Amino acid sequence: MFNTVSKYFSFAKISFREKSSNLTLIMGMLVILSLLLLTYNQLWVVVGKESNNAINHSFIWYLLLAETIILSAPRVDRIFDEDIRSGNMAYFINKPVSFFFMRFSEAVGEMTSSFITFISFGGVLTLAITHQVPFEWKHLPIILAMCYFSCLINLFLKCACGMSAIWFSSTRYLNMVVDRLGFVFGGAIIPLSIYPEWFVNIAQYTPFYSFYYLSLRLVYEFSWENLLQAITLNIFWSSLLCAFIFAAYRKLGKRTQIYGG
Repeated sequence: MFNTVSKYFSFAKISFREKSSNLTLIMGMLVILSLLLLTYNQLWVVVGKESNNAINHSFIWYLLLAETIILSAPRVDRIFDEDIRSGNMAYFINKPVSFFFMRFSEAVGEMTSSFITFISFGGVLTLAITHQVPFEWKHLPIILAMCYFSCLINLFLKCACGMSAIWFSSTRYLNMVVDRLGFVFGGAIIPLSIYPEWFVNIAQYTPFYSFYYLSLRLVYEFSWENLLQAITLNIFWSSLLCAFIFAAYRKLGKRTQIYGG
C-alpha cells in the first residue's frame, strides 16, 4: 500500500516541479490574474459607489479564490481524450501503474503548483488593492483548505469530461459547456447572493453551487454552519463524480481488453 501511494506521489512531485519551473507559463497566468483582479476592482468601485466599500473588497477576495480554482485546473480532460482516442492507455493495461491514477497524480501536481502560485501572488496583490481582509486571519487556513478541495472537485469534473470520450465523438464542446455552466450556476465571477432567489434555487441542484459558491462564500460570510454545509455538499458531489469516473474507467478497461486497444 505504501509503495503504491509513494509511486503516484512521485508522479505528482515530478509534475509539480515541471510546472513550477515553467516560468513563462507562470508569468503569463499571473498577468491574466492581475488583469482580472484590477479590472473587476475598478468595475465594482464604479457599480457599487453608493454601497458599502467593504462589499467591494469582499468581492475582490472572492474573485481571487474563484479564479484560483478556475486557472489552477490543468487541461486533464484533453489528455484523457487524446489518450483514449489514440489507444495510448492500452500500453498501461499490463503495467504496474494505473493509467487513471498516473494521469490524475500528474494533474494534482500541476494543480498544486498553480494553486500555491496564484494564492501567494494573488493574495499579496489583493491585499495591496483592498488594504484589508473580509475574514478573520484564524479562519484563513480553513478557507484555503476549502478552496483547495474545490480545486480537486473541479479536477474530478474535468476527468469525468475526459473519460466521456468513450461515449462522445469529441469532449471538447462538452468541456466548454461545463465551464460555462460553472460561470453561470457557480457564481465564479459574481457571487450568487446578488442573483434573484429563483435563480439561486435552480443553481443549488448543480455541483457548481457547491464547490464554487458555498466554498468561496466563506471568505466573506464565514460561519461553522456555512462551513459544514459546504463540506457536506462538496463530499456528496465529489463522491458522485468519482463513482462516474471509476465506472467509465472500468468500462473503458473492458473495451480495451476485448478489442485489444
